[in-house]
Amino acid sequence: MTLTAPVVPGTTDGKVSEKPTLFWMILWCLLVLGVQPWSSRAAAPQGTTGSTNSLMKGALLGAIFLVVLAATRPGFRTRISPVTNLYVVYVLFATATGFLLADPTGPLLRLARLMIGLILLFLLWRPLIQVPERLIRAHLWAHALLAATVVLSVIYVPEQAWRPLSSFGTGFRLQGVIIPMLPPRVGEVGAIMLGLAIVALVARKLSFIPATALIGAGLVLVALSRTRTAAAAIAFGLVLALLLTRKTWVGRILTLGVPGLVGLMFLVVPSLHTWLLRGQGTRQITSLSGRTTSWQYVLDEEVSLQTAIIGHGLGNKRVLLRRGEGDIDVMAIDNSWLGLYWETGLLAVTIVGIAMIVAWISVLRAPTPYVKACGAVLLGYVSVASLNESGLSDLSSMTLHLLVAAAVCDSDRLRQRSRAAAQQKPYEPLPLLLPVQQQSRARKPGNRPR
Repeated sequence: MTLTAPVVPGTTDGKVSEKPTLFWMILWCLLVLGVQPWSSRAAAPQGTTGSTNSLMKGALLGAIFLVVLAATRPGFRTRISPVTNLYVVYVLFATATGFLLADPTGPLLRLARLMIGLILLFLLWRPLIQVPERLIRAHLWAHALLAATVVLSVIYVPEQAWRPLSSFGTGFRLQGVIIPMLPPRVGEVGAIMLGLAIVALVARKLSFIPATALIGAGLVLVALSRTRTAAAAIAFGLVLALLLTRKTWVGRILTLGVPGLVGLMFLVVPSLHTWLLRGQGTRQITSLSGRTTSWQYVLDEEVSLQTAIIGHGLGNKRVLLRRGEGDIDVMAIDNSWLGLYWETGLLAVTIVGIAMIVAWISVLRAPTPYVKACGAVLLGYVSVASLNESGLSDLSSMTLHLLVAAAVCDSDRLRQRSRAAAQQKPYEPLPLLLPVQQQSRARKPGNRPR
């Protein structure tokens, strides 16, 4: 006699659903919203200063943490990925160095935000990360929500949605106003949505109409924000995703040939060439809009051994440049690795660098092609964008992409391992004794009733 167990709620035919519930989807969308660098400069005229709304983001992150903590049952099962463990080590090290500063309040608050984000990944294992497709879907729709706010900004406040370029270019760039986001953030939102939607369409995880709508919106955001870093980073991530999932040499050759044709089009087609240059000259292009000036200053500065190991202190993301007598300029570093070195020293660069390597190992070992491709898209984006933007030293959107890519690929490998173990040791239910069988045993010779 065979007994069939009832279907677990939230699953279909005994299979775990890949779609997250609405509750966890909303919480993840709020988390992605909370790590975006809301900047008041997005709503201010060009040339004015503005600050990041850290207090609002901290309050939102704290509210999300309390809600997730209240929704988590006691005795829950969880797992934390090796990359998240390494970031916990980084937080502990940066906290120790933060107390050496004259005013450690600001840096310690940043580290507290990062630690809360890491604990959230620890608590979200069962509802989102255990089935990697759930977290990927939630991450995609969270960026679709952010993209919708940018589109609404163009509709309701068009006079503020277009930001004029500075002296390093000509024209206008799209920015967010309803949720204040500068053009580079708009480009990042569009790029991540574009990459994940393309992979979902190829893997048949999304139907044609919503996938093409997301892909079209992503292309528009990247193009109108005129963010070259986001375009190059997502192109690199998509190429890596195709290379890692193609099984034939023909497919891999075609994967390398298509980006070459696209690059040739940017050099030949006038409109694409104009978009790429943004009205800049050769000197501005080669200096990456002036970024290499601050990079060279960081590399050339003579520091003590202690400063080289532990850095100048968390929160010092800008350098003071003196160009001649009385000419002083403050420039952002705009490089995650040089920023890590400047803030927390070579030891922090080593810890985060190991985390990046471990994340790539997790992506390469992911058994499911869809999960591997999504992890390659996210991690490929971070690998390129980290060279031209800062963010890996605290809870930023770039750090979240890195943690998500590592978590989903690590979870995919664990799922494959548990499936292989279940196939090797199938579950055999104990035989049930029916009343007829009991009577036949009782009638056998030697079996006297008591």
